Amino acid sequence: MTSISAVALSKSFASTVALAPCDVAVDDGEFVVIVGPSGCGKSTLLRLLAGLEEPTSGQVLIDGRDVTALPPAERNLAMVFQSYALYPHLTVAENIAFPLRVARRPKAEIAARVAEVAATLELGDLLDRRPRALSGGQRQRVSIGRAVVRNPGLLLLDEPLSNLDTELRVRMRHEFARLHQRLGATMIYVTHDQLEAMTLANRIVVMAAGLAANMTANPFASVTTVTTQIVTLLTGDQEFDSSKTLSAFALGLVLFVVTLILNIIALRVVKKYREAYE
Repeated sequence: MTSISAVALSKSFASTVALAPCDVAVDDGEFVVIVGPSGCGKSTLLRLLAGLEEPTSGQVLIDGRDVTALPPAERNLAMVFQSYALYPHLTVAENIAFPLRVARRPKAEIAARVAEVAATLELGDLLDRRPRALSGGQRQRVSIGRAVVRNPGLLLLDEPLSNLDTELRVRMRHEFARLHQRLGATMIYVTHDQLEAMTLANRIVVMAAGLAANMTANPFASVTTVTTQIVTLLTGDQEFDSSKTLSAFALGLVLFVVTLILNIIALRVVKKYREAYE
């Protein structure tokens, strides 16, 4: 397993700030969900961690080692994209095996790893099919299989369910939770969907306007802390006084966080009732 940290990490495109300097730390085996509205810098942060973008400032640390200058191939991580990014001319088995073939692994090892991953993701009956013959959920599982076949220490997921219909999204959320339990890998999952964050996360990072605030898994303990963190980030006031007038944007952001917390509470209440009647 792998830990990863962003230290004062930022990204700007000319005069546009995509990600303000932020600090995010993910421990071994955690499932951290980064949630926030579109355009807030979630995917930018993920791409910086993966090495797909060069940061304007700051560092990326993996297991305490500075990897900011290293290419993605040397970071022992894998990424699942929103668009699946499967090779249309290759079968499911060939898509999953592709990273191992690039690494010139022995054929016996490749066959064994593909069979193992296919069994974990329930793709055994689909190995000879091509992507065009698969459903959206099946394509996503193939994409995940290709990512995990190398046994990466860290798995990054960039809104992997956004292209699926509602029913399939629900099923895939449960599959991601089971996959995390089976693999034990460190996972960082980006979404704008609050329900996905509530369902999957050990810990949530809330982002807005390129700013990030950490939230613990306990909604009761974290609502005040997160609200204060975000307002402090937005206003630059280290001694935030609730009597001060907030900007309309800050108020909207606070309402977003409070709504997220209330949804978490409601979801947990529903789970308790379901468990009581099962």
